[in-house]
Formats: sequence, C-alpha cells, structure tokens
Amino acid sequence: MKKPLTILSLLLSLTCMGGTHKDTIYKSSKLKGGYTFAFKRHDSIIYACLIKDGKEIEVVDDEADTTMPLRSLGYVYADFDKVFVLATHFEANPIEIQIVDKSTGGATMYGATPFYIDTVRKLMMFEGNHRRAGKLILYDFNSGKSELYLAPKETPCFCCFCWKVLSLTDTEIKIEYLDMKYEKVVKTYTRK
Repeated sequence: MKKPLTILSLLLSLTCMGGTHKDTIYKSSKLKGGYTFAFKRHDSIIYACLIKDGKEIEVVDDEADTTMPLRSLGYVYADFDKVFVLATHFEANPIEIQIVDKSTGGATMYGATPFYIDTVRKLMMFEGNHRRAGKLILYDFNSGKSELYLAPKETPCFCCFCWKVLSLTDTEIKIEYLDMKYEKVVKTYTRK
C-alpha cells in the first residue's frame, strides 16, 4: 500500500511543479506608452498589473480573493504619459484614487473624489484624504507636482462632489460650492 501512495504523490508533485502555470487575464486595457493595464488571476487571488514588452509589474500591491469583484481593485480613471490614475469606488463611499507611476507600479499620490480634470493641460483637482484631509489638491501631470488649498468649511457638504471649478488659470482657481444656507458661493484661490 505504501508503494502505490508514494508513486501517486510523486506523480502529483511532478505534475504540479513540472507544468507551466500561466496566470489568467480577466480584463485588460491599453495605456499610453505601450503599457497594458490588466487584471490577472494567480491561484486564488486576482491582482492588477502593468504589462510592457512582455514584462509584468504588479500595481500598488493590491490583490483580492477570487470571490471579490474586479471593481474592488479599481479601474483606470485617466491615463497620462508616465502615470495613470487608478480609481476605486464602492456604493456610497467616495471615489478613492491613486496616481500610479507606470515604470514602477507604485502609487506616487493618494486622494479622493476627483472633481476637475483637464486632459489637454494635464491637470486634475481632487480632495485630499488621510494626512491631506480637508485640503483640495491640484495635481499637474506635466511636472508631477501638487498644490494644496484649504477646503471651505462653511458648507453642509462633508465630502464627495461638493466643489465645482469655475475657472483655473496660471494665477488663480475659482470654485463654487453651497454655504450653510444652501446658497452658491464662489471662492478664489491664488495659485502658488
């Protein structure tokens, strides 16, 4: 009895180790610069990765159990030359974003609820979160730099889509929001 079990376990081990295991691609999309953003399955996990020239980089170490929906790992919100914006949105929660460096797969900045994007000038405004909570962030994809502004506090809107950019120039930003009386207010920020 020992001999057949030993042979069976040896065959099973050789089959598992000797076979070439290829990860399954669930969904993919092309990005600028020859990159492909993909969701792949490896054994019991799904993960996000960037693929270029046959090389794979895991994106921001996010992974999920195969029972989780793909949206738990996010989706491409915007694509630029060297970075892309990965967004995650669940039910009534705010949109969470990560600006991801394509060459490393690492996040260079985090935020929430983008409320302005200009793909021609390559600018985006979004709310800060974590250490930057209570701030509005203007991110310049050309330079990779951000500008922080205090979010108005005199509003009943506590998060998510509270702000509307009326104009954005090299010298100032004008936003509109509702005050405590639910009246429209325009606030002007001098750019830094």
